[in-house]
Amino acid sequence: MAKVNPRLDAARTAYREALEAARATPSAEAWARLLAAGKELSAAAEPPPRSRRGRKPAVPAVDEPPGPTPDLQNLEGAE
Repeated sequence: MAKVNPRLDAARTAYREALEAARATPSAEAWARLLAAGKELSAAAEPPPRSRRGRKPAVPAVDEPPGPTPDLQNLEGAE
């Protein structure tokens, strides 16, 4: 059986209540509460467990490509 997460249960309840309120009286405030409840529900949801093997290695940032950079002012044909 899955672990009980009180934050997730509270977020689900708040979302259901906000959804019912928004359906009953659609207003800007009701939709704002629904949006906030949805964000809290998303934040409370636990991501699926990942194994260490599944992690991708961090890619180092590349500032410039290797090799000499051309000097644009000294190229032939540039005037």
